[in-house]
Amino acid sequence: MMKLMMIHEFKMMMRSKKNILFIIALVSLILTYSLLVLPATETPDSFDAEQMKVELKNLDAVRQGMIVRGGTGFGGMTGAPYANNTYAYKVQSRMVQAFEDENFHRFIQLRMKGFDYNVQSASRDWMLIANSPFPGLDQSRDVSLKNLRYQGYLDANIPITYEMIEQKTALQTIVNFLLGTTALIVIFCSIYFSSDIISRDRQHRTILQGMPIGWYRLINVKSGVAFGYTLFVLLGLLLLAVVIISIQNGFGSFNLSVPITLPSSQPDDYFGYRFSEFDTISIAKFLLLALGIIPVLIYLFIRLNAILSLLFKNSWLVLMVSTVILFSERIYYSRTLNELFGINISHLPQTYFDFGRIISGEKYYLLHLDAINYQKGIIVLLITILVIEISLFVVSRIISKRRFYHKAA
Repeated sequence: MMKLMMIHEFKMMMRSKKNILFIIALVSLILTYSLLVLPATETPDSFDAEQMKVELKNLDAVRQGMIVRGGTGFGGMTGAPYANNTYAYKVQSRMVQAFEDENFHRFIQLRMKGFDYNVQSASRDWMLIANSPFPGLDQSRDVSLKNLRYQGYLDANIPITYEMIEQKTALQTIVNFLLGTTALIVIFCSIYFSSDIISRDRQHRTILQGMPIGWYRLINVKSGVAFGYTLFVLLGLLLLAVVIISIQNGFGSFNLSVPITLPSSQPDDYFGYRFSEFDTISIAKFLLLALGIIPVLIYLFIRLNAILSLLFKNSWLVLMVSTVILFSERIYYSRTLNELFGINISHLPQTYFDFGRIISGEKYYLLHLDAINYQKGIIVLLITILVIEISLFVVSRIISKRRFYHKAA
């Protein structure tokens, strides 16, 4: 009986017009991004050889002017500008040559010297830096993480491609997707697919006759099927994106590094501020950590939707309320806010909805709370699930099957 019930529920979700249209929209977004947006996007790691050649001409003109004026020596206030410009000219010219020769191993080594820093920073969102409490530290952190990632290319002992430097390979694209706010789409899929798993049956009067299965058990079956269906759809979308991007830019390598931010291991601070430390993990480890927390979040929201369905009996209302909860952190978020209503935000489950930033340590860095980490996130989310499970059991006893379907009769 249970097996037949699960097959029936899965078929219902597969045939749902709402779900089909949503999947079509997601596929369209993947195709648009993979085929149109990604190829035309210039990332902060993109390199413009022609622009660098113009800068080289300017540097050479400055050097020639110094020679004509006899300003090639050392000044007490200015240091050795001629020697610095000459060194920069040599590094940048060799960088352009390595790029044109597609010797990206040497290109990375030269680029890590930082002489095209301004070119990369031109595409940064300076408003974000300006509005942060520590803009100088943000900028320094970005440089450190970039260099760690570049060093990871050299240490991986694999052929380096320009697409890899731009972070456009399939694996890097997936990682960057999970590191950003876009990762919330993964959780939203579970909200959308499970928003009507209970309320949709109210459209049929015959449902009042019921099936020979307990009410709470029926809710569990529906939740389990929604959980499996969500993972199935997400896996299909992931494979589609990986195949399309791999054909264009390559698959990438699991050995490539993902820079992470860690709390300082030193007890000393600097005027009350503890500096962070930086390290790397492999893309393989990052994805494994993501696979450990994504199912937890998906299950959490599916069970939350089950409670909301019993209370509101309307799928669209359930969808709206769950979506508000998903983005609730945006209401109060501030890089200087550590408590909400007297509760440390590291104890709140919504702090860990940005699971990519939790894995990379960026969430800890933004809020500067050592307690925000992956292990704490798993514990908080599991405790939240326990509370939701108890609440669902109680609510299912208060709102019985007969009471839930009463107005539909």
